[in-house]
Amino acid sequence: MTQGGERAARRAEAVRALVRDRGLREITAAAGELHAAGPVRPETIRLRAGYLENRTPSLLHPGSVRRRPPEHLRPPLARLLLPQGVALRFHLMALFAAQCGTRPGRAWPGGVPLGRRAAHPGTTWLDLVAVSPTGEGPMTASQYTANKLRQFRSALTVLTRHGLTELPGPGPRRRYDGFRLLAEDGRNPGAGVAEYRVPEGAEDTLAVPVEFFTRGWVQVLTPSETAAYLMWLRLGGGSGYVIAGESRRAARFGLSRDVQDTARALEAFGLLSILKPDRRRTDGTWHRYDAAEPLYADRVHVLPDGPRAWAPAVVEKALRKRAALGAWAKPLDL
Repeated sequence: MTQGGERAARRAEAVRALVRDRGLREITAAAGELHAAGPVRPETIRLRAGYLENRTPSLLHPGSVRRRPPEHLRPPLARLLLPQGVALRFHLMALFAAQCGTRPGRAWPGGVPLGRRAAHPGTTWLDLVAVSPTGEGPMTASQYTANKLRQFRSALTVLTRHGLTELPGPGPRRRYDGFRLLAEDGRNPGAGVAEYRVPEGAEDTLAVPVEFFTRGWVQVLTPSETAAYLMWLRLGGGSGYVIAGESRRAARFGLSRDVQDTARALEAFGLLSILKPDRRRTDGTWHRYDAAEPLYADRVHVLPDGPRAWAPAVVEKALRKRAALGAWAKPLDL
């Protein structure tokens, strides 16, 4: 088995363990219940354009729009693509919770605690965000809960550092429970910070299918896969096939080539359809390459019905097929 196949097999086992041992089915159900019980019940979760993309990429990184801008000039989402932790997943679920419970134009009051306590018998972040266990060896339920809470606190520290959340001062005993969402596009009004308000109709936003949250995709995709899916959704809007050249991917969205390469995985998961040039191999190389000829990029279409499937089952099947074949391919029953 190739190295990529071994990684796919380990990831498939991790997804299965999340469902079997760590309550992923209950987590997706809790997200669905939160959506159904809210006063709004949005069909899509709207992310402001500035969260995903730089509005003037050529000005942000003079010299070459093919290169990613420095980290501090990347859009907020790109800054959350970290090798470890759940900062991006936690933030997206917080935006989901805010839009389920708050009407457009209003600030989200928050108040959801990280963990369970007698004074708050309702939903907590333990119920809404999945976390793969860290470290070697099995964990007891209490150890796993403690691990999740540590990762949530770490995520909130990252989000606060990037200006996406605000924490109370060091005095309160449960200071992380009192976090406040700030504007996800990184706006700074000049005096203080801009609190998060649910987008209104006229704002430039990306409409993400609510099933991305209620059917578990946000829980099982990697941060790079999530960023790539949102990029393709922004570019195409589900209306047709689009191309993301280097200038779009790097300067506009602040994403690396590795993120764009996850399109093969997203196609296997049933979220994208890809039209490949005839002479381009699956590994990205070209048959009978000629430097004098123009090279045409893949064209990608976001499948609007893709997120309706239950993500853990789809992703596990696709990963096992990747491990067996050594290449991405959609499972036959998808």
